[in-house]
Amino acid sequence: MRNLSYAKMIRLDSGLWRPSVDIYESCDEIIVYCDLAGITKNSLELLVEEHQLHISGRRQLARPETIVCIHQLELEHGSFARTVALPVMIDVEKVTSSYLDGVLIVSLRKKKAGSQITVRIQVGG
Repeated sequence: MRNLSYAKMIRLDSGLWRPSVDIYESCDEIIVYCDLAGITKNSLELLVEEHQLHISGRRQLARPETIVCIHQLELEHGSFARTVALPVMIDVEKVTSSYLDGVLIVSLRKKKAGSQITVRIQVGG
């Protein structure tokens, strides 16, 4: 095996790889782009919390059965996970996502300042 990119092959302690992300902010939302080439939409899982976005899944790459030698190995495969810290609080009820040409786009609506819930206390029994 020659010309292997060892830096790309190093995995996190958990054994998972981390996809690249870009994070943008507009007046009313946070937009996260995640590079997930070669991953099927059905293998993706998103979990949104007020200050975090968790992206996970698995990429399976078909490999020829008749491999004699590997000359270069850079593509990540197997399970991945990425947790993104969000710069503002998010309204978890107003999140949308799309997946096109290997790029996941998650739009997260900002929580309006001063939004609150009034809880009425029942007296007696």
